[in-house]
Amino acid sequence: MAFKKLNFLAVLTLYLQWPKRYVLLFVGTFLTTLLFTNPVFAAQTCEVSQTYPITTPSKTLNADEQVRLETRFGKNQYLVKCQLQHGGVFSFNRSTLESFEWRQQNKILTPIKYNKPAFLIERGETTAVLTLYSPMPFRPVFKWQPIEVFMQKSQQQNLILGLFYGLCITLILYVLIMGSRLEDDIFKLYSLYIFCIGGFILLQEGQLYLFLTTQHNSTLFNIYLMFIGFSVISATWFICALLQIKVSWPKVDPLLKGLALVVMLFCILQILFKTPQMWNIAGKVTGYTTLVIIAVVFVLSAWQARKGIREAALVFIALSFVFVSMIFRILLINESPFMRRYGLIIAFAVESFLLAVAVSRRISRMRIAQRRAETEADYDHLCGILNRRGWGKKSAGLIEQHAKKGGVLCLMYIDLDDFKQINDNYGHAVGDEALCKVAASLKRIVRTNDAVGRLGGDEFVVLAHFYTKAQVNPKTHHLKTELNKLTITHNDQPIAIKASIGSSVFSEPPKNIDEILKAGDTAMYHEKLQRKVKPLTLVDG
Repeated sequence: MAFKKLNFLAVLTLYLQWPKRYVLLFVGTFLTTLLFTNPVFAAQTCEVSQTYPITTPSKTLNADEQVRLETRFGKNQYLVKCQLQHGGVFSFNRSTLESFEWRQQNKILTPIKYNKPAFLIERGETTAVLTLYSPMPFRPVFKWQPIEVFMQKSQQQNLILGLFYGLCITLILYVLIMGSRLEDDIFKLYSLYIFCIGGFILLQEGQLYLFLTTQHNSTLFNIYLMFIGFSVISATWFICALLQIKVSWPKVDPLLKGLALVVMLFCILQILFKTPQMWNIAGKVTGYTTLVIIAVVFVLSAWQARKGIREAALVFIALSFVFVSMIFRILLINESPFMRRYGLIIAFAVESFLLAVAVSRRISRMRIAQRRAETEADYDHLCGILNRRGWGKKSAGLIEQHAKKGGVLCLMYIDLDDFKQINDNYGHAVGDEALCKVAASLKRIVRTNDAVGRLGGDEFVVLAHFYTKAQVNPKTHHLKTELNKLTITHNDQPIAIKASIGSSVFSEPPKNIDEILKAGDTAMYHEKLQRKVKPLTLVDG
């Protein structure tokens, strides 16, 4: 193997001694440069300087850097100079801008369709004047990117935000559908909260500007301010309801809701009074008040979680993400551009998911409680079988089955003989024991699919579906025989339980439950008349 390798190297050395080696070296150098270097973005920069109302030194923008400059109230002008080997995109955040203008070679250029102001810059030298009109001071972030990078980042951002909006829509529909049958305002509050958060992020990130013109800037920004207030109010109302703050801290609940209304009030004031003083005050009040609300609810959720309140732990974890992102957004505004831009979106996405889990648990609990309540409402608590309401529901299902599959329905109407004498002679406790004995016997005799219930007093009913009439008589005979064998014991003495049982068979589906009961009651009455029932006596030993 070594010998073959040596021969290969010797042949290669001889081959490179020919003039072709210069061609190979050139081709190799060209391919290496193409594959392992990036000359497209090298030595490409843009410089930005403010020219009005103040003059500032130029700041350089590279492809991987961005510059944040101060913008004052009213008109602000910037001089943008770019030296590009290939085309690029110059962009900046919209924030509080009312309008903007990009003038190049005495022409006003139209921005490209993007969620924030962006202008296409051709290769070579470019000089432009950027004019911004802002109702309040802020710090726009200027960025230059090669076209390829710009398109890649735009697609990534749209994908992330698309997933976030999809999550919001899914959560809203999930809660509305799952909670539609449960009368609890918390589900409506959660849906409203997610809608407000989704709208807030949509307006903040500027996706609507892809479909609207710059003439709508002021209107969309006013709507954005309103959604800030709506988001704080809906979040406060929802969290207070979920954590049961009104029950645990009656005085704190109205205080938190009052602070949320204060945030909404100052958002409205920002819309009505667009002066630097008002915007400065309103911006601080809304920011710090929101932070106070989150901090208070954060502490209360931790306390509720410690006390074992349901869903409080999930709320605490969810709020921790929002709390941290709000700190970067309000207090540490210049520390992390990533956290300022994406921290709140990530926090809201995580919070929405965790709160959805909390709401889902609440829905599950309420549905279980609802089913338990319905079950309890359908059962006779003394005998442990269906009551009139529950028996009617199950019988309706058997009537429907009979209509679809054919066969016959058989109703057995049972009335205990001389039951009043048992109560009078031995007491109601013995009478209740007799009723329970009959109910237990019926459950043991009938099939699982049959409807057995107690109509009230000493009257019981059984409705059964059979595929042939031949199956009816053996079943009714067996039930009559077993019931009339029943006894209970009182003071070590057995007491016989006798019953009159009338049966009715329906080959055609009956119109309703009342028709079945009326026929069964008539059959039982005739059965009772034909029976010669002796006065109730103790069974002889």
